Amino acid sequence: MLSSRPPRPIRTTLDLANAEQVKSVRRRLRISNADLVRIVDKIGNSLAAIEKEVELKKLAVQQGSARDAATTLE
Repeated sequence: MLSSRPPRPIRTTLDLANAEQVKSVRRRLRISNADLVRIVDKIGNSLAAIEKEVELKKLAVQQGSARDAATTLE
């Protein structure tokens, strides 16, 4: 009797059909489900690309709030 191993998951991509993966990524990046789906639709399911996009968005928000604070001080 032949036994084959189950297929190994690809660790560099996100499978939106796998609820455990989605939950894990959302918790790690601290984003909502809607934000995650929007990012995956925009750039794809690469975990590195998703993480980079989230960091860019957080940086843009921080710079925007710092810019707003600077203009109110003037």
